[in-house]
Amino acid sequence: MADPRLELHTLVLCDHAITAQDGKISAIGIFSQITVSRLPSVYGRLFIVAVLEADPGKHEVTLQVVSPSGEALLARPPVMRMDVPASATSASIVADFKGMQIRELGRHRVEMRAGDRLLGSAPFTVNLAWRQGPPGRAQGPN
Repeated sequence: MADPRLELHTLVLCDHAITAQDGKISAIGIFSQITVSRLPSVYGRLFIVAVLEADPGKHEVTLQVVSPSGEALLARPPVMRMDVPASATSASIVADFKGMQIRELGRHRVEMRAGDRLLGSAPFTVNLAWRQGPPGRAQGPN
């Protein structure tokens, strides 16, 4: 028997996400850059919103955050289970991440997997904040 169809259509990072009673998701403050004042750093809270096309039935996906050097940042990546009804062709996931450790600058990515299969990823960049010095002169990080 063939594996059930599961395709990622949308994967975004945002400040907040709300799921309405009718299942619609509102993603508020979509972003692709995080600015930190020092390393290592802890990012307080973010939401990851995913929209998938899926065959009816039960599905499991995992999320992982990967650093520029390839390090997995989540010791225990969240496993999300979906039960797609027979009348549906898509499913949505909202994941709430609190206290994510950031140890590197540069291009990170959020990966979504079904088992060993990579469904897709969303990149985000971690930058170092510079404080403003006297006019015409930037100063290093705090």
